[in-house]
Amino acid sequence: MYQKFECYMPPFHENRTIHVYVPDTNKRYPVLYMFDGHNLFFDQEATYGRSWRMGDNLERLHRECIVVGQECSHHNNDRLSEYSPYSFYAPGIEQDFEGWGDKTMEFFTQTLKPFIDKNYPTLSNRKNTWIGGSSCGGLMAYYAGMKYSAIYAKAVCVSPYFLPMIDQLYRDTQNTKIRKSTDFYFSWGAKEIGAHGFVEETKDILDLATLLSQNGHRITFHVKPEGEHCERDWEAEIPAICEFLWTDLSK
Repeated sequence: MYQKFECYMPPFHENRTIHVYVPDTNKRYPVLYMFDGHNLFFDQEATYGRSWRMGDNLERLHRECIVVGQECSHHNNDRLSEYSPYSFYAPGIEQDFEGWGDKTMEFFTQTLKPFIDKNYPTLSNRKNTWIGGSSCGGLMAYYAGMKYSAIYAKAVCVSPYFLPMIDQLYRDTQNTKIRKSTDFYFSWGAKEIGAHGFVEETKDILDLATLLSQNGHRITFHVKPEGEHCERDWEAEIPAICEFLWTDLSK
C-alpha cells in the first residue's frame, strides 16, 4: 500500500508532502524514515525521472517494513539548508547556506514519528526505528544517528554530503554521547565526485567511522568502484541496505 498526504511542519510553518509505503500483510512493522520522499517510489515523481523503486524492491526481496519519506523543500536551494545541521559554503553553487537540520529533526521526532505511530501498524520501539537518506539526506541520516540515537537504532548514510562540514561532524562525533547500540551504514562511489574527491570522501568517512567504532558502534561499508551520485545506483544498494537493517543484534 502506498499513500501520500500533507503534514504540517511547525518549525517551518508550512505543509510538506509525506510518502508512505506499508506492506500488505497484517502485522506490525519496523519503520525506515527517509529524506527526499518524492525520489523513493515512482519514477514519475522523482526529480530526475528515476526513483529508488523502494516498494517494488522490498517486495522482491521479501523484506517487510514501513517506509516514510519526507519530501524536501522545492523552493530555490532551501533543501540544502533544510538538510544540513550546520551553516556552510557550497563551492559548486558559490553560496552560503544556513543550517536548519535541527529544525528538520524536530519535525521528524516530535511531529512525524508520533503521527506515524498513531496511524500505522508500527513497531514503535527504538530497535525498530531507522533513518536513511542519500546525498544531503545521507548527511542528515548520519546526524540523526549521532544526535538522536535515543530514537533511531540504525542510520543509512548513502553517498553522504560530508565534505563542506566535515570538521563540525568530526567535532560533534567526538563530543556526543551516542547510544552504544546505534549502527551506521556508509556507502560511496568512486565516480561521484572525481578521483580527488573520492579520496577526500573516503578519508572523511573512515575518520568518522574510526571514532564510531572506537565507541563500539557497528559500521557497515559499501564502496562502489563504478558508483555514481544517482538514484539508479542507490537503488542497486537496496539489498545491501536491507542486509544491514535486518541484521539481528541485541539492542
